[in-house]
Amino acid sequence: MHYTAKYFKDNMPEWKRKKDPPLSRIFYRKVAFHWAAFAANHGIMANSVSYFSMYIGILACVLFLFNKPIAIAGAVLVNVWLILDCTDGNLARSVKSQPFGEFADGISSYVIVGLLCTVMGFYVFQNGGLVISAGFPWIILIGALASCSDTMMRLIYQKYKSTERDMADKGIIEVEHDDRTDHSKVNSFRVRIESDFGIGGYLPLMVLLGTVFNALDLVVIYCFLYYGGSCLLSSMLTIRKAKKAEKK
Repeated sequence: MHYTAKYFKDNMPEWKRKKDPPLSRIFYRKVAFHWAAFAANHGIMANSVSYFSMYIGILACVLFLFNKPIAIAGAVLVNVWLILDCTDGNLARSVKSQPFGEFADGISSYVIVGLLCTVMGFYVFQNGGLVISAGFPWIILIGALASCSDTMMRLIYQKYKSTERDMADKGIIEVEHDDRTDHSKVNSFRVRIESDFGIGGYLPLMVLLGTVFNALDLVVIYCFLYYGGSCLLSSMLTIRKAKKAEKK
């Protein structure tokens, strides 16, 4: 079978179309359809694309440790990473899903978010930004806290889900549905925020524009507010669910 971009476009589930941020629909996803066709026609599977995107993400972050022209190349690679992230999903849904596909796709996202905010903070420390001058040490901490917040949020959530599964297996509680995995709730406020404003939404473009126009300090602050706020809110909601389950 010869795969085409149209094949992947036509086979994209409706819930995924709705979940994609507007920018992905306009650009990233359209490019990813062509990349998926190329990969499928050359026998490249979804997991291979996921692992490759992880290395692209690491390289992108490393490039922010250098001067502006090299950092711009890193910012471009952040956007390439997002196209690859869309590509592996296209392959998994429309050609063949593989064992550990969710793992491969997940670690690619975890790695780039875990590194990107910190290295952007270091870049601003070295070069300055729109409102923060070079040599301001706190911007490194702000970037690191943004990266840590995303990681901590995921760890807290995964620990809760692991504990919840153990208790459900023992018949202590009944597991409730989560709108992050319920395709019928893709338009919920929580899912839209997660989809639109993080690394899978507008952030890669913000990183590129911020690097080009010397405004990466604003992007670092945005990441701190977004990921820090998400971590705080998610942790509070998770604790509330745990306390609610305790009373049953």
